[in-house]
Amino acid sequence: MLHIGIPPGFEAEKVYALSVLLDDLLGIPFEWTVDAEKPHYRLHLPNGTMLILEDHFFEKHTDGNYLALAAVPAAALTLPHPFDANEVIFGIFGRSHFSLENQLTVCGIDLVASAFFMLSRWEEYVRPERDDYGRFPAASALAVRDGFIDRPVVNEYAALLLQLFHRLGWYPQKKPARLRLHLSHDVDHPLLWWSVADRLRTLAGSIFQRKNLREAAWWLSERIPLQQDPYDIFEAWMDFSEKNGLVSHFNFLGERQPGADAYYPLQHPFVKRLLQRIAARGHGIGFHPSLEAFAQAETFRRELESLRRAAPGPVTSGRQHYLCFSPPHTWQLWADAGLAWDSTLGYPEAEGFRCGICQEFPVFNFLTRQVLPLREKPLIAMDVTLANYRRYTPEQAYDRLQALRRNVEIHGGEFALLWHNSSWNTYFWAPWQRVYREFVSSF
Repeated sequence: MLHIGIPPGFEAEKVYALSVLLDDLLGIPFEWTVDAEKPHYRLHLPNGTMLILEDHFFEKHTDGNYLALAAVPAAALTLPHPFDANEVIFGIFGRSHFSLENQLTVCGIDLVASAFFMLSRWEEYVRPERDDYGRFPAASALAVRDGFIDRPVVNEYAALLLQLFHRLGWYPQKKPARLRLHLSHDVDHPLLWWSVADRLRTLAGSIFQRKNLREAAWWLSERIPLQQDPYDIFEAWMDFSEKNGLVSHFNFLGERQPGADAYYPLQHPFVKRLLQRIAARGHGIGFHPSLEAFAQAETFRRELESLRRAAPGPVTSGRQHYLCFSPPHTWQLWADAGLAWDSTLGYPEAEGFRCGICQEFPVFNFLTRQVLPLREKPLIAMDVTLANYRRYTPEQAYDRLQALRRNVEIHGGEFALLWHNSSWNTYFWAPWQRVYREFVSSF
């Protein structure tokens, strides 16, 4: 059994980060004790060798509080990878030092605090920047500013630990891992046209608002004459997912006042039939809390209860509308509601690894200092990010998705992809259908 001696203070935070690195990612159990006599984390391997991970963050905060803007480093640091001359390790805290001997190895990067920084998102709690929706902007994140948002650095820390164990002559059995795709769809608008008048509004919008006659002609030739609504692609998507051995997860908004953002009644016959068909085919029905629910616990609870009443099966997962998230409060809302997992943690403006990890993980409330009964499936990419925020062409977006996929595959991780049903049969989105089909089929 691996035994870890940890320096005193912040034991909950330290053990949480070590548990994700060792147990969740590698499948290596460990036992730990507080060692007040010696500095740093001392990993005593079963074969008698030792690995020291230096403690550079928590040991500076003996007053018991690190939640301050001054605690966020101005820049990350890099360490030449000890086993790959072409790579570097990005660290949040520590020093660029590494020594490797027969019986003792020392890593200067504070892997424990660096992993905790990325996983817990306390950076977003202490930094004041917010956008018009109350969201933490990607441009303010250290991972974006220092250029490692496209690297799952927490997975890289775990992989480094395993390499170090092997170098020290210990070969623990690693948990099997293989590349997976988690496919999800936020249903902001189940239909585009709820009435005949809506068809005319779409056409008028092309002509008078966007002044795009080509778009108007496209609607007249491609969609308006057809009986099926452009947003009603659910059966075709489920067929496609099943063909590729996948389960799709459809996240629905709860009941709210008419006129609210992305409003639709759950008791509408189309929506009721849709929920029944999704459940009958074995796909997932998840919760999509509204913008109003983002910071309102009672609204969150009421919307969730309305969806649970309407859904034919259990509702235990989902994602926040507009990816609105406030750490750790949003996670606490989900945990208090008895939800099993969330998939909000991706930046609207930037694809990549917001939490520095490409696998689901247990979440930590850094205010109560507790691991919550909730897991996060971090979102890696979504359609709106690629097309609207980043302004990629479909070809550029596909290449970008494949580059991220390769980084996930290295670690046997899970690629969480979001694609809205409204991002399909419209003038703008029609050329993007190939991106979705080809990327999903590549798994």
